Amino acid sequence: MSVLADPREELVTIAAIRRPRGLRGEVVATSLSDYPERFAPGVPVWLRPPRGTARAAVIERAWFHKGNVILKFVGLDHINAVESLAGHQVCVPLSARVIPPPDEFFQDDLIGCRVELESGEVVGTVVDVAPYGGGTLVVERIHPDGRRQECLVPFVRAICTSVDVVAKWIRISPPEGLLD
Repeated sequence: MSVLADPREELVTIAAIRRPRGLRGEVVATSLSDYPERFAPGVPVWLRPPRGTARAAVIERAWFHKGNVILKFVGLDHINAVESLAGHQVCVPLSARVIPPPDEFFQDDLIGCRVELESGEVVGTVVDVAPYGGGTLVVERIHPDGRRQECLVPFVRAICTSVDVVAKWIRISPPEGLLD
């Protein structure tokens, strides 16, 4: 079992606990990770409530069932021990996050990126990623007159030609009319 990072480090949510399952301390959670190995036995996690302080836990076992992940944590062996976990997030430190393959990005890394044209002209900032067509950037534009406008930019290579999530920018080559 590895040691958890300092709880003050930024946490990344990998699952959301929905409810207890059975009497032996298992919970039903929605997986927010594309990497099932995040739920391997012995993986240390933080259980973060909607309000309050996160607490450390270790995954004892996990399996996928009907689109959910069933989790059992070490030492939480009865329904009474997990009833209060509904609504908690299962988190790992940002430093323990899986590194995605080249040309794949986490949605939360795209949010906050400056969007600019190939010419360098700033279009706006990514405020969300919508699930349309595999991923669409919701870009907030602020016009010179102060008017705000949201526009949708498909997150595809033909349009989003360069992405640097570390420097927080996305360069686009939009087809005519996309930003109107």
